[in-house]
Amino acid sequence: MEIGSKEQVNNAMSGDTNRDSAEPESRTSKISKKARQSIAEFFGVSEADERNAIRWEKRRVRMAQAIGKGLKEDTVSPPGDLTDGMRPIKDPLRKPTRFSIGTRQINRQSSQFSVATSLGGEFRKKSVFQMTVKGLQSLSSLRRDVRSKKSIQGQSFAPGSVSQVPEDSKSTDDAFSLVDDVFFDENLASRDARAHRELSGGPSAPGWRRRPPQPLPSTPGPDTVDGIDFGLSAPGWRRRPPQPLPSTPGPDTVDGIDFGLSKIKDKVVQSAMNRDKRQLGVGKFGKFARFSMKSSIVTKDVKQQLDDLDDHRPYFSYWVTFVQIVIFIVSVAVYGIAPIGIGTTKVSANVKMPNLAIQTETYVERDNLWIGPRQADLIHLGAKYSPCMRVDENLNRALEYDRKEESETACCIRNDGSGCVQTVEGGCSPILSSWEKWTVDAPGEGNRTSGTVCGQDPRFCSNPSSTPPFEWPDRITDWPICKETAKHNQSAASRKDRHMQCDILGRPCCFGIQGECIITTPEHCNLKRGFFHSEASLCSQVNCFEEICGMIPFADSSHPDQFYRLWTSLFLHGGLVHLIISILFQMFIMRDLEKLMGAIRTCIIYIGSGVAGNLASCTFIPYQVEVGPTGAQFGIAACMVVEVIQSYQMYRRPWRPVLITLGPLLIFFLLGLLPWFDNWAHIFGFLFGFMLAFAVMPYVTFGQFDKHRKLISIIVSLGLAIGLFTILVLVFYVAPLTECNWCIYLNCIPLTADFCENMAVDLNKNSSYSTYI
Repeated sequence: MEIGSKEQVNNAMSGDTNRDSAEPESRTSKISKKARQSIAEFFGVSEADERNAIRWEKRRVRMAQAIGKGLKEDTVSPPGDLTDGMRPIKDPLRKPTRFSIGTRQINRQSSQFSVATSLGGEFRKKSVFQMTVKGLQSLSSLRRDVRSKKSIQGQSFAPGSVSQVPEDSKSTDDAFSLVDDVFFDENLASRDARAHRELSGGPSAPGWRRRPPQPLPSTPGPDTVDGIDFGLSAPGWRRRPPQPLPSTPGPDTVDGIDFGLSKIKDKVVQSAMNRDKRQLGVGKFGKFARFSMKSSIVTKDVKQQLDDLDDHRPYFSYWVTFVQIVIFIVSVAVYGIAPIGIGTTKVSANVKMPNLAIQTETYVERDNLWIGPRQADLIHLGAKYSPCMRVDENLNRALEYDRKEESETACCIRNDGSGCVQTVEGGCSPILSSWEKWTVDAPGEGNRTSGTVCGQDPRFCSNPSSTPPFEWPDRITDWPICKETAKHNQSAASRKDRHMQCDILGRPCCFGIQGECIITTPEHCNLKRGFFHSEASLCSQVNCFEEICGMIPFADSSHPDQFYRLWTSLFLHGGLVHLIISILFQMFIMRDLEKLMGAIRTCIIYIGSGVAGNLASCTFIPYQVEVGPTGAQFGIAACMVVEVIQSYQMYRRPWRPVLITLGPLLIFFLLGLLPWFDNWAHIFGFLFGFMLAFAVMPYVTFGQFDKHRKLISIIVSLGLAIGLFTILVLVFYVAPLTECNWCIYLNCIPLTADFCENMAVDLNKNSSYSTYI
């Protein structure tokens, strides 16, 4: 063994000594070094990583090429420097196969594509938008071909012609770019290597399937690119049928490029492509009921009409169902739910009353059978309620009784100085309190005899002030709310103008659904789920009925005008069960009919039937709160009956489809006898839907006589619908029907003593002002 020189030994020993004497690197220096390295790598200026430098060089070239052309040649690196991966390795001992020529050509094209991309040439990688547009075009052409093959399912005759191969399927543009760019994101060199492995028989092609060996075509056809068959000969880019095996198959045969939708599951593709045309006179309900159709009546003209019927998407069904679900979720989240049941629930609590006594008060709430909001909350949301839509004489008469009683009130002041409250003389104890009332013998300033009012006086109010010509009237129910009161310079022991110095124990509280108002405490008002007005002193100073109705304020505070409740109530539901019933109907029945009629026709029938049904309900049962699209749904159900009537010549036994269609409607009519279902809306919604369906639904004619008959039925039905709607409007607004004792029994049958109690609205025609004094 040969030993090194003395100088080498000394160097080695000195190196060991230096390593032993070197201090370990500190933690701070490690962190600093790591931070500098990370920042350099992030901004692409790291000298240690040559791959990152090359990658950032390519980014700079692409950015400059995107801004403008004309780069200097010395600024672009050679093509060999711009590749990140290894070049494909060629096996010199590999036997040539029938795909050798295609493999060499594709490898040559891939290398040209890589160089052109790096240099910003015409083979530059396509943008995501371009690839998306190209993919959608391919998907659309494939769907048209599938529909042309399966159109016989929605028709009673075979297609008249065979669809041709789409032009897109014959394109010889870069076939690899569509598949690779959509599903993969890889560098160019690795893409070239993968293509080489796949064409060489490698098993690394993800999602590709083998096909039996096929003979090499002698001359490239329209479905080949450089001699390679892509299997695009069938319309819609389907695979061609299996070909006979060659006598001597090659050792390395691979499947052709699976172009298009091979990487998507077949179930997803079928659900996206298969759009069976809705058959006139059948539909989902007809298939479920097994309607039998004639074949002899379907002549050539009828076949042509059936083929010309459009196939629509059910956009309106989806939209209206989505809106109804969102509104129900918001209403429950904001207002909560009422007690669940078919009767009433009593809510009791100990609250302080205006006489300073702690009393046990009870409030009766109406139950909700369908698990949803209370009646008052539904009114706020836009439920159908006639008093919010027109002037109601009965309610105005009851409110006038309250105003008359309030005009005789005065401020009742407790002798111990504990407070005061506005009340009638009978509600003020002569032993514990003093009732300060202006009279003819003891008038107020300006000879006023109406008053006093606790905390308010024309003499001390500065906004609005009582000065000529805007003097406050002698009737306290006509006084405005005093927004600013001048400071009253008077001692607390003085007995003059005591109504301006006492603590007010009760103020106006609006509660119920009839605009009732009482003077009470905040605790009592909360128990009754009312609206407490701390800024007012009298009930006449607040508009309780406008507050009960909510939504958009009245144009005139004394004239309700919320006529838009006729269609806002179509998007409300009484509860969760009610909403589920609507969703099932609209997703199975209305959606199927919309495929035949289209969104516009469906919207006309749905909104028209719902508005007309609500208008009839407002006319015959004006004091009941009703919500839901049941009237509109009965109008949609009437379309099925009209469809059967218009196409009765196509059925073997026409009476059977009519009876089967009317059966579910009878069941829903019986459900309308339960609380919170409106049978008046059901009946008139069905009538209007029946007439509108004759007017707007598409139909097929069976001869000239049948055509003329259907044209006449369109005109007659449309005229009847307009005439009936006009009559309902006149009855509702001009000659309102406020007394109809038998109308309630068509809407709810009292099976028990309190079965319909949560719908029975006892109109209060007397004064309720002094009820809780």
